[in-house]
Amino acid sequence: MKLNSMKNLVGFVAITILLLSCGKNNDSYGSKVVIKGTISSAVNVKSSKMEPAKSLSLSDTRNILVFNSSGSYSVFSVHDSTFESTAAPGTAIAVSFLDADNKFIGCLHAGGLNVLPLVSLKDGDHTVINLSTLTLDGTDVVPANNPLENEIGLNANEIEWYRELGSYYESLSKNIDVDDDGVPDMLVKKQILISTHYSVSVGKWGINNTQQPQVNDTSRFNIVYEIRISGGSAITPANSSAVLTGPEGDPYADITQGHYSKAPDGFIAFFARETDNIQSLPFKKGIYTLTLDGINYKLNYSNVCPKHFLIIPQPTFLTNASNEVASVSIDYELPDHSSINAENFVYLVQLQISGQNMSRLYEVGGLFTSPNTNPNVEKYNFKLPTPIPLSEITNMSVNYQDLLGNEYDIGWNNE
Repeated sequence: MKLNSMKNLVGFVAITILLLSCGKNNDSYGSKVVIKGTISSAVNVKSSKMEPAKSLSLSDTRNILVFNSSGSYSVFSVHDSTFESTAAPGTAIAVSFLDADNKFIGCLHAGGLNVLPLVSLKDGDHTVINLSTLTLDGTDVVPANNPLENEIGLNANEIEWYRELGSYYESLSKNIDVDDDGVPDMLVKKQILISTHYSVSVGKWGINNTQQPQVNDTSRFNIVYEIRISGGSAITPANSSAVLTGPEGDPYADITQGHYSKAPDGFIAFFARETDNIQSLPFKKGIYTLTLDGINYKLNYSNVCPKHFLIIPQPTFLTNASNEVASVSIDYELPDHSSINAENFVYLVQLQISGQNMSRLYEVGGLFTSPNTNPNVEKYNFKLPTPIPLSEITNMSVNYQDLLGNEYDIGWNNE
């Protein structure tokens, strides 16, 4: 299933690029995976939506734009038709090819995927991915070396998972350039990025070896849906107000703005649907209008079915001799109870433990954190700095950000 690569890149960007401090080659923390290649001029590209005025060849590439699921990006130069870029392991990236004026030429399309998951790497954090010679097919930049067959060790089912996720994002094709000037908006801090936030209570936590985690009937999950929109500093509304309407052709009358905050380099706003006291219904795909300071922006939105792609992190409390929770271990399963390698799909995990009246007893980890800030990437074992009496705990949640930037808040209790 080969999708239009420009659309796929944009869909990926709209889901994954979240508002954190960005800049040229700003993704500088820790170990790096090297991605390199050689530019070919064998195939010319036809005029695209992003640059209708002229046709570009891949040989016009002067800059390589690399995105990751944390919200940071880096720009790398092309020298003598070759480039060498870097990215953080454990993330998923998209690679865009731009001319000297940062006009869009095409994006990497390797092994049928519009994203490059930097997981299950052949040589670990020091893997070098040599794409070899790259050619242009439409707006697909196709490598002679398919890294999914060599440097990246995903199995066939995992590759298909990413391929299906990509198809959900196809309708987000214009969000990379809302002002239609041919330049990706994130380069000038005007990006508007849209993703989905899911919340669901799934069951009963485990305790030592005496109580296994118990997941409720997945067909009866009550999932809370929100749209999360983040925007760049150049378009941050002066009055902290953002209005979302749509979709075109069949608009909702129940969209309300929820939480709003300023991020390090812009703003974040959440939107929910409320009908007859039923909160946070799902949003259907379509074209929505975001209004900021009286200016309307058209946004394409497409969601992912959480019941199909949900990964369930299952917590077990490990207690000491005083029946205090000293640590928490996490196992990961799909809704059909089959196991899954969490590291191939989960980027960051946040653990929250609460007591009476939802008072926060413990929290560790943060979501939407850039790799260059040394985030907590632990996924399986969490040791509490101070043990908590098990009798004081009433609720907990294991929240995670997947490699494509969606957030899932998974709630647990002991009932």
